[in-house]
Amino acid sequence: DVGTSPTKPRSLQEQENFFFCPSAIAIFVGKGKVFLLNAVALSMTVQAFQPRPQPCFRCPFDWIGYRGKCYCFSEAEGNWTSSRDNCSALGASLALLDSVEDLSFVTRYKGSLEHWIGLSQEDEDQPWKWVNRSHLSPLFQIRGGGLCALVKDDGLSSFRCSAKKSWICNKPELQSPRKGNGTRRAQNLCVSS
Repeated sequence: DVGTSPTKPRSLQEQENFFFCPSAIAIFVGKGKVFLLNAVALSMTVQAFQPRPQPCFRCPFDWIGYRGKCYCFSEAEGNWTSSRDNCSALGASLALLDSVEDLSFVTRYKGSLEHWIGLSQEDEDQPWKWVNRSHLSPLFQIRGGGLCALVKDDGLSSFRCSAKKSWICNKPELQSPRKGNGTRRAQNLCVSS
């Protein structure tokens, strides 16, 4: 109750005196009562419960971000070489899987189709190599008798490289310095034009 009459409304300035001190302490005086509010302490308390800003990482439209990489799962089909070329035209590579978690992720998201990944061998006596020339980790087991690897429902398998399959591309996520950085949002079918 500030003692205002219904016929004569007062402005907020007339009802109470507001003073905003440079030290960020607000003093509210109203009808003989003084309330101190330490705005700095309140501000620090509010900030303590807000999440820290994180860098914004972005993937192209229709790509899926996971563990610092962007993935594109094609619906189109091609042989292993044309699949690699399509990914390259998109600034990516046939998928490189660095961990069992990556394999689990692509297995979950691939749908019912089998997809080429960036793993092959020159012949049956040679080691498996990723498209970046690194060797396959012993964490991964590959079934089958082909020279090019693909992801199936039950893990990695190999098949003849000339077979027509869908493919998975991946590339590192890009850090976005600010909103509206020119990221183009258009449908991407994972096929180079």
